[in-house]
Amino acid sequence: MRIALALGLVAGCLAPPPPEPDPYDPYDGGGWTDPGGDPIYGCRQDSECGSQTCARDGVCYPASSIRQVTVTWTVDGAVASTTSCTAHPYLYIHFLTLSGDSFGFSPVPCKNGKFFIDKIATSFTRVEMGIDGASSGNLASITSDGAAVIDLR
Repeated sequence: MRIALALGLVAGCLAPPPPEPDPYDPYDGGGWTDPGGDPIYGCRQDSECGSQTCARDGVCYPASSIRQVTVTWTVDGAVASTTSCTAHPYLYIHFLTLSGDSFGFSPVPCKNGKFFIDKIATSFTRVEMGIDGASSGNLASITSDGAAVIDLR
């Protein structure tokens, strides 16, 4: 009986962890959402866009209209960490255009202090970040070199 129990415990330890959900697949628990919080449906890869590029909002754009953006944040002026993020471990992030279009991602681990998006249209010029589940957050502009800095309060 002890051998069977020991083998069961070892087998449980050797089982591979479940795969992470694909953040770009709305059917796989992905985190990209439209303004209403619904999963984004659209292109997922450049091959679906002909000569254009598939951005993370699920829309095809000319390559000249795409850039990379890195958002970094602090918490009340302190570096984002497990300690500084204790009160709100998970965040949301929304990218916004001047015309009111937006899309976002959640949950974003606060302790990371950084969020990188590889393909976003240049029309997205602002970013909002806040506590996951909250109705509003902090806004920052995205600079011409694709950087945004937010201090979460």
